[in-house]
Amino acid sequence: MSEAKTVKERLLEFLKQQSKPLMPKEIAKLSGINYNTVRARLHDLRKEGKVERVEEGWIAKK
Repeated sequence: MSEAKTVKERLLEFLKQQSKPLMPKEIAKLSGINYNTVRARLHDLRKEGKVERVEEGWIAKK
């Protein structure tokens, strides 16, 4: 399993636990994942249809 997949899984799990949309800087600060990594993995997850960008930030799709 690649490291990127592990980070994507952690990021997705983190977003599923949140009660509100978060911006990448907030996600990085709260999850401990590097900001640039958060941004890149969010875009990967969006392409996969697992997260979406709303006006207030990013959320995991149900």
